Amino acid sequence: MPASFKIYSSSAGSGKTYHLTKEYLKLALQSEEPSYYKNILAITFTNDAAQEMKTRILGALRGFNDTALPEKEKRNSDQLLFYILQEIRTEYGQSDLTEEGLRARASKVFDHLLFHYSEFAVSTIDSFVNKVVSAFTTELKLPHNFEVDMDAQTLLSTAVSLLLNKVNTQAENRLLAETLQQYALDKAEEGKSWNVLPDELADFARNLLNEQTYEHLLDIGKLTLQDFKKIRSELYSQKVNVEKQIQTLAQEASDLIDRHGIMPEEMSYGKNGIYSYFRKWNSGFDITIANSNAAKTVNDDKWASAKASTGAKVALDQIKPRLAEIYRGIEDLKERETQNHILISAMLPHLYKLSVLSELDRCIQEIKLDKNLVHISEFNKRITEIVLQEPIPFIYERLGERYQHILIDEFQDTSVLQWNNLLPLVENALAGDNFNMVVGDAKQAIYGWRGGEMEQILHLHRNQTHHLYQNSRFEENVAPRYDTLRWTLSPDNLNTNYRSAPEIIQFNNELFGFISQSNPQFPLLQAIYDDKFQQESPAGKESGKAHLQVLFTQDEVPPFKVDLDACRQTEEIYEGYAEEDLLSYQESTLQLVLQMVQQAQADGYAPRDIAILSRTNRNSKLVANFLKQKKYDIISQDSLSLQFAEVINLIIAFFRILNQPTNSLARSQALYLVYKVVHQELPDSATTGKIAALAVEPSIDPFFQFLQQQGFDLAYRDAGNLSIYELTEKLIRVFDLLDKNNECEYLFRFLDLVLEYTLKYSNNLNNFLQYWDLHKENLSINTPKDRDAITITSIHKSKGLDYPVVIVPFCDWSLEPQTSSLLWGTLPESVAAGGKLRTAVVNLNKKLEQTALADQYAQKLEKTFIESLNMLYVALTRPVDRLYLIGKAQDFRKGGAQKNVSFWLHKYLESKALWQEGQFCYQLAKGAPQAVSHKAVSEDVYVLDKFTSADWAQNLKLKQHANNVFDFETQQEHRRWNRKLHYALARITYADDAPKALRQLVHQGIISQRELPTLTQMVDHVLTHPQMQRYFSRAVTVENEREVLDVRTNRYKPDRIVFGETGEVTLIDYKLPPAKEEYVENLNSYAALFRELMMSRITCVVYYFEEERVEEWEFVGEVAG
Repeated sequence: MPASFKIYSSSAGSGKTYHLTKEYLKLALQSEEPSYYKNILAITFTNDAAQEMKTRILGALRGFNDTALPEKEKRNSDQLLFYILQEIRTEYGQSDLTEEGLRARASKVFDHLLFHYSEFAVSTIDSFVNKVVSAFTTELKLPHNFEVDMDAQTLLSTAVSLLLNKVNTQAENRLLAETLQQYALDKAEEGKSWNVLPDELADFARNLLNEQTYEHLLDIGKLTLQDFKKIRSELYSQKVNVEKQIQTLAQEASDLIDRHGIMPEEMSYGKNGIYSYFRKWNSGFDITIANSNAAKTVNDDKWASAKASTGAKVALDQIKPRLAEIYRGIEDLKERETQNHILISAMLPHLYKLSVLSELDRCIQEIKLDKNLVHISEFNKRITEIVLQEPIPFIYERLGERYQHILIDEFQDTSVLQWNNLLPLVENALAGDNFNMVVGDAKQAIYGWRGGEMEQILHLHRNQTHHLYQNSRFEENVAPRYDTLRWTLSPDNLNTNYRSAPEIIQFNNELFGFISQSNPQFPLLQAIYDDKFQQESPAGKESGKAHLQVLFTQDEVPPFKVDLDACRQTEEIYEGYAEEDLLSYQESTLQLVLQMVQQAQADGYAPRDIAILSRTNRNSKLVANFLKQKKYDIISQDSLSLQFAEVINLIIAFFRILNQPTNSLARSQALYLVYKVVHQELPDSATTGKIAALAVEPSIDPFFQFLQQQGFDLAYRDAGNLSIYELTEKLIRVFDLLDKNNECEYLFRFLDLVLEYTLKYSNNLNNFLQYWDLHKENLSINTPKDRDAITITSIHKSKGLDYPVVIVPFCDWSLEPQTSSLLWGTLPESVAAGGKLRTAVVNLNKKLEQTALADQYAQKLEKTFIESLNMLYVALTRPVDRLYLIGKAQDFRKGGAQKNVSFWLHKYLESKALWQEGQFCYQLAKGAPQAVSHKAVSEDVYVLDKFTSADWAQNLKLKQHANNVFDFETQQEHRRWNRKLHYALARITYADDAPKALRQLVHQGIISQRELPTLTQMVDHVLTHPQMQRYFSRAVTVENEREVLDVRTNRYKPDRIVFGETGEVTLIDYKLPPAKEEYVENLNSYAALFRELMMSRITCVVYYFEEERVEEWEFVGEVAG
């Protein structure tokens, strides 16, 4: 087969994954070598997509030889095999290949793949890049055995802390300190707190990890803090100088008018004329100030109004030549300086942050070096610097494999750096006359904020490769590789939508085609949504079943339900409202969502068939909370988040208490959750008062005593000896959280989190709580596969999924960028700041149209419009049968309305002659109610709802001391007690140590609380025995169970060794009656060893339990032989 680089533009629902799977299988099976799949690299965008593709490939290979497949699956498998067979015969010239031969190949490939699964190269682009990076760490100047870091938030916060610490402790950072100090002062002058400085720096430092700012950062990295100081000073001087010139002229004009006693109303156009024009320059400077009346006054030479007195007219005739001269002088300055002044004014607020980026980057490098980390965002940047200068073998051969076929999915979400890094592989594969393929859809490009470049798929599909490298610093290196691609490009479209009903497909074609044609100012938009990218239904697909409705609501809507079937308002009032109430836009939208859910369920759809998609997480949260109040089972981001799980909040509350016992808020939260989660009831008023009192108690003891009275003994004084993981298990065990709550998944995920943290960072509870507070918003469980619940999610997260019923509320998002959004612009050399800075970071503002950044601003507006519209496209292509849209009704004739999604829904309906003022409901397709069975609950999902947890430390201690403590052979009660007594005495040095030693035995599980009084009495009998008392006084020195070795390394261990004040030593053993000669012999052997140590007076003592008898003698023998 000749070299081919297939570019598929794959619209939503067109079977993209099916085509990728088919092409992979065709490549793997066209060879008789079962290991040929090793030459194929398939790259997807997400882990889920990679797993799905692997599953499909393996399932297909197995299915080709599985005779037990269900009929429908068998039919699909045979059809896929037929297509692959025909294409291998045609494209690879294997006309003699039979169906049986292909099945045999599939069986061999399947077996080989299972035994060499690690070489099954289907992965995300990040996984592939990680593999490449790991292969040549030395060349990339990376530490060996580095750890991949994906936690940007912690990394950046730590870097900012390190930067500020340097300012406070290192004198050589004087210029950095001055920069940050001035930045803080400027914030204070703006009326903002300087305390936001660390957060603002950390937020801005995210640009260091962003591929979109990569080339700009290379430019900025060449400048020092001193350079930035000089640039900032020059720009500020230019700005102030222009303002001063204009304000001086304007003030002169105002003073001239005032000196002649002329009132505003006596001048032409009064307060709206040239008088106001001069005044405004000194009351809030804006170089774009314009006043048409002032211009008319000067141009028409009519200065006095009809109300002017004779004196005012005379005065105006005298001063008007100078006033006209001042006016023209100001306008001339504006004409010359407006562009530069707007640009400088936009750049100055960000120069301080921009100037410290390099310093922050150095702090990040310090942290990574110290902790042996490499942030994942660094991989592509490092590889790019090598790839663009070196031949392929240098970077890729070390992988131990040479890929001959590259298949790339979701190409519209691939960044420029990612594609440049893959380009050498594709070029090399094409040079070997091999098939390569990319699949993507520019209409589904919604990840521009993380580097996705929608133009790449568009330009490749049109063979306009020069657009992909023009004006890039990589142009010289990349251009030859694109030349190789140009001759092999083979564009194709996958436009058949197998997912949605025909009516939904037609609606989407018409809506987005209309919006595209209505915005000729956006040529990229028209290129993406042109006729070639329209979708069609598969032949024979039945129509008439779809349901499609567009509704509009607004603020101050009466609380009447809507008859969705008749598309009209009823007289029935929403639950919880009175007839005179008025609903807000938000309330009305939520009520409509509820009615749509109810209608879908009444028509036979299960909760799991319904998805509610929102543009923002905030709106998703509103819908989720509302439906939860209505007792609906839902799956949402919040419902999956650990921070909203009450069992986790209970554990965190106790963590906070143990970390800071005086935390009254944590105390009250913990007790409240004990009642709600554990007792499964809310505390009554009396209990609430008790909780409030315990929360503010000076001592923590009453708090834990209150819990102990309820049967929850946390032994909190020992909690400090537990690891965070052990502490978590203990809380789960004590409160029996697994058995009493349906939140097991959250507990297991939290245990995983705790284990990950302690292994990676530390076992410090305070540090963990800081980590939790910083990351809790991003910690969640995986979406359950067995829940029959309504899905509530963001449009971003719905990409690639489908649902029988889709509801899209709050269809009113803006198609323009927020004013807080930043534009990283490239300045022409002619206007480079200070002659050095080519990068301008500015807030998006319409005034930029008057600057050197006008074209880049226009591109940003266009891309934002397209990406926001693509968001709508993704949402509207998720449904199979039903689609509901809820927009916001407004005065669509007002200027600026076209910046809103609702406006374009209105304009579309208007173009179809459907729009009527005052009508809020439009039913574009009405399917008959039907019993359906779409998304089935997975039957092979096993939910782990319990785990075994025990106090393992106690168990280990019991095992360790079992032989010493328990006499399992005799089972005699008194001997068991004597063993425990022996164990207790070994832990007592002096008599007053006894209470503490006995409490430790309880904590260790050696004895129970119930056994403590009995054992205490037995110990007292020994300590107060007339002949033993002196051996437990503080006048002596004691060693318990101290081993002594002789010259033959034999070990001797008396139970107690007592050294007197005058050098004497007493050796004591505790024994059970009756007396035996070996007891005496043993002590004499010990004594002989002490005689070798030059002990002159040695006394031996045997204390017999039960009899409470003491046998004592003085050792008179020789040294040990």
